[in-house]
Amino acid sequence: MEFAGPSLRKVLNKRIRLGRRLFSERDVRSIVRQLLAGAEAMHTHGIMHRDIKPENILVVQHGGSIVVKIGDYGAAMSTAERDPDKYWAAGTWAYSAPEMLLEDPRYDTRVDLWSIGCVMAELLTGNKLFPGDGIDELLYKIFDLLGTPGEREWWPAFGSPGHEVQEPLWRAHQRLRKLFPKKLLSKEGFQVLQGLLTCDPSRRLDAAAALRLPWFTDTGGMPVAAVPETGALKPLSSVK
Repeated sequence: MEFAGPSLRKVLNKRIRLGRRLFSERDVRSIVRQLLAGAEAMHTHGIMHRDIKPENILVVQHGGSIVVKIGDYGAAMSTAERDPDKYWAAGTWAYSAPEMLLEDPRYDTRVDLWSIGCVMAELLTGNKLFPGDGIDELLYKIFDLLGTPGEREWWPAFGSPGHEVQEPLWRAHQRLRKLFPKKLLSKEGFQVLQGLLTCDPSRRLDAAAALRLPWFTDTGGMPVAAVPETGALKPLSSVK
Protein backbone atom coordinates (compact mmCIF):
# COMPACT_ATOMS: atom_id res chain seq x y z
CA MET A 1 0.00 0.00 0.00
CA GLU A 2 1.23 3.47 -0.85
CA PHE A 3 2.38 5.57 2.11
CA ALA A 4 0.33 8.66 2.81
CA GLY A 5 0.48 11.41 5.38
CA PRO A 6 -2.15 12.77 7.78
CA SER A 7 -5.79 13.20 6.98
CA LEU A 8 -7.14 16.47 5.70
CA ARG A 9 -9.10 16.65 8.96
CA LYS A 10 -5.88 16.70 10.99
CA VAL A 11 -4.31 19.33 8.75
CA LEU A 12 -7.42 21.52 8.94
CA ASN A 13 -7.80 21.13 12.71
CA LYS A 14 -4.15 21.96 13.26
CA ARG A 15 -4.47 25.20 11.32
CA ILE A 16 -7.55 26.15 13.31
CA ARG A 17 -6.01 25.22 16.66
CA LEU A 18 -2.88 27.28 16.03
CA GLY A 19 -4.83 30.24 14.73
CA ARG A 20 -3.38 30.02 11.26
CA ARG A 21 -5.29 31.19 8.21
CA LEU A 22 -7.51 28.65 6.56
CA PHE A 23 -7.03 27.56 2.99
CA SER A 24 -7.11 30.28 0.35
CA GLU A 25 -9.40 29.97 -2.64
CA ARG A 26 -6.39 28.91 -4.72
CA ASP A 27 -5.60 26.18 -2.20
CA VAL A 28 -9.21 25.00 -2.16
CA ARG A 29 -9.34 24.93 -5.95
CA SER A 30 -6.28 22.69 -6.06
CA ILE A 31 -7.69 20.30 -3.46
CA VAL A 32 -11.18 20.16 -4.96
CA ARG A 33 -9.79 19.62 -8.45
CA GLN A 34 -7.87 16.58 -7.23
CA LEU A 35 -10.91 15.21 -5.40
CA LEU A 36 -13.03 15.60 -8.51
CA ALA A 37 -10.40 13.86 -10.62
CA GLY A 38 -10.32 11.00 -8.12
CA ALA A 39 -14.10 10.78 -8.08
CA GLU A 40 -14.21 10.74 -11.86
CA ALA A 41 -11.76 7.83 -11.93
CA MET A 42 -13.81 5.90 -9.34
CA HIS A 43 -17.07 6.51 -11.12
CA THR A 44 -15.62 5.52 -14.48
CA HIS A 45 -14.80 2.16 -12.90
CA GLY A 46 -18.31 1.82 -11.48
CA ILE A 47 -17.54 2.64 -7.85
CA MET A 48 -19.44 4.91 -5.46
CA HIS A 49 -17.34 5.86 -2.43
CA ARG A 50 -20.28 7.04 -0.29
CA ASP A 51 -18.12 8.43 2.54
CA ILE A 52 -15.93 11.24 1.23
CA LYS A 53 -15.05 13.54 4.14
CA PRO A 54 -11.90 15.22 5.52
CA GLU A 55 -11.11 12.17 7.66
CA ASN A 56 -10.99 9.97 4.54
CA ILE A 57 -8.85 12.32 2.47
CA LEU A 58 -5.12 11.71 2.86
CA VAL A 59 -2.56 14.45 2.42
CA VAL A 60 0.87 13.69 0.99
CA GLN A 61 3.75 15.97 0.17
CA HIS A 62 4.62 16.26 -3.50
CA GLY A 63 7.67 18.44 -3.91
CA GLY A 64 6.67 21.88 -2.70
CA SER A 65 2.95 21.19 -2.93
CA ILE A 66 0.38 18.96 -1.31
CA VAL A 67 -1.43 16.15 -3.06
CA VAL A 68 -4.68 14.77 -1.65
CA LYS A 69 -5.94 11.25 -2.17
CA ILE A 70 -9.26 9.64 -1.36
CA GLY A 71 -8.97 6.73 1.06
CA ASP A 72 -11.09 4.35 3.15
CA TYR A 73 -13.38 2.50 0.78
CA GLY A 74 -15.21 0.68 3.57
CA ALA A 75 -18.58 2.11 2.52
CA ALA A 76 -17.94 1.89 -1.23
CA MET A 77 -20.43 0.13 -3.48
CA SER A 78 -20.62 -0.91 -7.11
CA THR A 79 -22.86 1.20 -9.31
CA ALA A 80 -24.13 -2.08 -10.76
CA GLU A 81 -25.69 -3.07 -7.43
CA ARG A 82 -29.41 -3.74 -7.82
CA ASP A 83 -30.36 -4.82 -4.30
CA PRO A 84 -32.45 -1.90 -2.91
CA ASP A 85 -31.47 -2.88 0.64
CA LYS A 86 -27.88 -1.83 -0.11
CA TYR A 87 -28.97 1.75 -0.77
CA TRP A 88 -28.99 2.90 2.82
CA ALA A 89 -27.65 6.05 4.49
CA ALA A 90 -24.04 4.92 4.39
CA GLY A 91 -21.06 6.96 5.42
CA THR A 92 -21.06 10.09 7.57
CA TRP A 93 -24.41 11.85 7.55
CA ALA A 94 -23.02 15.41 7.71
CA TYR A 95 -21.49 14.84 4.26
CA SER A 96 -24.33 12.75 2.82
CA ALA A 97 -26.54 13.89 -0.04
CA PRO A 98 -30.30 14.28 0.61
CA GLU A 99 -31.18 11.27 -1.54
CA MET A 100 -28.79 9.11 0.47
CA LEU A 101 -30.19 10.35 3.77
CA LEU A 102 -33.62 9.44 2.41
CA GLU A 103 -32.27 6.01 1.39
CA ASP A 104 -33.61 6.41 -2.12
CA PRO A 105 -32.73 3.13 -3.93
CA ARG A 106 -32.00 5.12 -7.08
CA TYR A 107 -29.12 7.21 -5.77
CA ASP A 108 -25.93 7.10 -7.80
CA THR A 109 -22.38 8.44 -8.06
CA ARG A 110 -23.59 12.01 -7.60
CA VAL A 111 -23.76 11.38 -3.85
CA ASP A 112 -19.95 11.66 -3.92
CA LEU A 113 -20.15 15.04 -5.62
CA TRP A 114 -22.36 16.35 -2.84
CA SER A 115 -19.78 15.16 -0.30
CA ILE A 116 -17.00 16.95 -2.16
CA GLY A 117 -19.12 20.11 -2.08
CA CYS A 118 -19.42 19.78 1.71
CA VAL A 119 -15.65 19.35 2.00
CA MET A 120 -15.07 22.38 -0.21
CA ALA A 121 -17.33 24.51 1.99
CA GLU A 122 -15.57 23.36 5.13
CA LEU A 123 -12.13 24.17 3.75
CA LEU A 124 -13.27 27.74 3.12
CA THR A 125 -14.87 28.35 6.53
CA GLY A 126 -13.34 25.80 8.89
CA ASN A 127 -16.80 24.59 9.91
CA LYS A 128 -19.04 21.75 8.81
CA LEU A 129 -21.70 23.08 6.51
CA PHE A 130 -24.41 20.78 7.86
CA PRO A 131 -23.69 19.75 11.47
CA GLY A 132 -26.35 17.63 13.08
CA ASP A 133 -27.07 14.52 15.10
CA GLY A 134 -29.92 12.99 13.14
CA ILE A 135 -31.14 12.56 9.58
CA ASP A 136 -34.27 14.65 10.07
CA GLU A 137 -32.24 17.50 11.55
CA LEU A 138 -29.76 17.36 8.68
CA LEU A 139 -32.49 17.37 6.05
CA TYR A 140 -34.07 20.38 7.71
CA LYS A 141 -30.75 22.26 7.69
CA ILE A 142 -30.06 21.33 4.07
CA PHE A 143 -33.43 22.58 2.83
CA ASP A 144 -33.30 25.63 5.07
CA LEU A 145 -30.00 26.69 3.47
CA LEU A 146 -30.50 25.52 -0.10
CA GLY A 147 -34.24 25.86 -0.45
CA THR A 148 -36.82 23.13 -0.84
CA PRO A 149 -36.18 21.06 -3.97
CA GLY A 150 -39.71 21.24 -5.35
CA GLU A 151 -41.58 18.55 -7.24
CA ARG A 152 -38.90 16.15 -8.46
CA GLU A 153 -38.99 12.43 -9.13
CA TRP A 154 -37.10 11.56 -5.98
CA TRP A 155 -38.94 14.03 -3.76
CA PRO A 156 -41.79 11.69 -2.65
CA ALA A 157 -39.25 9.70 -0.64
CA PHE A 158 -39.10 12.71 1.66
CA GLY A 159 -42.48 11.77 3.06
CA SER A 160 -41.62 8.12 3.57
CA PRO A 161 -42.02 6.52 7.02
CA GLY A 162 -39.24 7.49 9.40
CA HIS A 163 -38.50 10.81 7.68
CA GLU A 164 -41.27 13.06 8.92
CA VAL A 165 -39.09 16.15 9.13
CA GLN A 166 -40.68 19.59 9.13
CA GLU A 167 -40.06 21.08 5.71
CA PRO A 168 -38.98 24.74 5.85
CA LEU A 169 -41.64 25.91 3.39
CA TRP A 170 -40.71 29.56 3.84
CA ARG A 171 -37.33 28.96 2.23
CA ALA A 172 -38.15 28.98 -1.46
CA HIS A 173 -34.69 30.10 -2.54
CA GLN A 174 -31.25 29.18 -1.39
CA ARG A 175 -29.08 31.51 0.65
CA LEU A 176 -25.76 29.77 0.09
CA ARG A 177 -24.17 32.89 -1.39
CA LYS A 178 -24.66 34.74 1.90
CA LEU A 179 -22.37 32.22 3.58
CA PHE A 180 -19.81 32.44 0.78
CA PRO A 181 -19.62 36.08 -0.33
CA LYS A 182 -17.38 37.18 -3.18
CA LYS A 183 -14.59 38.18 -0.80
CA LEU A 184 -14.41 34.53 0.27
CA LEU A 185 -15.22 32.77 -3.00
CA SER A 186 -15.18 34.10 -6.54
CA LYS A 187 -18.08 33.86 -8.96
CA GLU A 188 -16.35 30.97 -10.74
CA GLY A 189 -15.69 29.15 -7.48
CA PHE A 190 -19.25 29.64 -6.30
CA GLN A 191 -20.51 28.17 -9.56
CA VAL A 192 -18.69 24.95 -8.64
CA LEU A 193 -19.88 24.94 -5.03
CA GLN A 194 -23.48 25.61 -6.02
CA GLY A 195 -23.36 22.94 -8.70
CA LEU A 196 -22.09 20.34 -6.26
CA LEU A 197 -24.55 21.29 -3.52
CA THR A 198 -27.68 20.93 -5.62
CA CYS A 199 -30.45 19.01 -3.85
CA ASP A 200 -31.90 17.52 -7.02
CA PRO A 201 -29.36 14.85 -8.05
CA SER A 202 -30.47 15.02 -11.68
CA ARG A 203 -29.29 18.64 -11.75
CA ARG A 204 -26.16 18.17 -9.66
CA LEU A 205 -22.80 18.36 -11.39
CA ASP A 206 -20.95 15.16 -12.08
CA ALA A 207 -17.15 15.13 -11.76
CA ALA A 208 -16.42 15.52 -15.46
CA ALA A 209 -18.82 18.45 -15.84
CA ALA A 210 -17.42 20.18 -12.76
CA LEU A 211 -13.86 19.92 -14.05
CA ARG A 212 -14.89 21.67 -17.26
CA LEU A 213 -16.11 24.78 -15.46
CA PRO A 214 -14.09 28.03 -15.71
CA TRP A 215 -12.74 27.71 -12.15
CA PHE A 216 -10.67 24.74 -13.27
CA THR A 217 -9.82 25.70 -16.82
CA ASP A 218 -6.92 27.64 -18.25
CA THR A 219 -7.12 30.53 -20.71
CA GLY A 220 -7.33 28.10 -23.61
CA GLY A 221 -10.42 26.49 -22.18
CA MET A 222 -8.75 23.13 -21.66
CA PRO A 223 -9.04 21.31 -18.32
CA VAL A 224 -6.18 22.02 -15.95
CA ALA A 225 -4.15 18.93 -15.05
CA ALA A 226 -5.34 17.16 -11.93
CA VAL A 227 -2.19 18.01 -9.98
CA PRO A 228 -1.73 21.10 -7.83
CA GLU A 229 0.06 24.15 -9.12
CA THR A 230 3.65 24.41 -7.97
CA GLY A 231 3.64 26.22 -4.68
CA ALA A 232 -0.14 26.29 -4.52
CA LEU A 233 -0.07 24.80 -1.04
CA LYS A 234 2.66 24.93 1.54
CA PRO A 235 4.69 21.80 2.39
CA LEU A 236 3.46 19.69 5.29
CA SER A 237 6.46 20.77 7.33
CA SER A 238 5.09 24.32 7.29
CA VAL A 239 1.70 23.30 8.66
CA LYS A 240 2.40 23.78 12.34
